[in-house]
Amino acid sequence: MATINLPPSETLTVDDIEYLVYAMPATQGLIFMEKYQEALDSGKADLSMMKQIICKYVQKDRKTIDEKSFDVIFARKYAHLQKLYREVLAYNFSDVFQEVDSEE
Repeated sequence: MATINLPPSETLTVDDIEYLVYAMPATQGLIFMEKYQEALDSGKADLSMMKQIICKYVQKDRKTIDEKSFDVIFARKYAHLQKLYREVLAYNFSDVFQEVDSEE
C-alpha cells in the first residue's frame, strides 16, 4: 500500500477565526526566504507574495482560499490579513525567528 505524505499542518486562530495552515515544503520555504530577504533589502514590500502564501498554504472552513474567495474573505480586513500572514510565517519559520531572537 502506498503511503501518502501530507505536509504538517496546524489550526491557527486569528481574531477568533480558525484557519488550517500547512507547512511549506523545504524547497518552497527557501525560495520564499530568498524573495523575502530581497524585499527587505530593497525596502519595498512584495504584497503579492502575501496573497500567494495565503492562497497556497491556508484553508478556511476546510476550503482552499483561492483567488475569488481571497478577495471576499479579506475585503476591508487588511489588518486581519496581515495578522494571518504573520502567523503563517511564524508557523513555517519559527526556528529561524527563534535563532534571530537569540542572537540579539
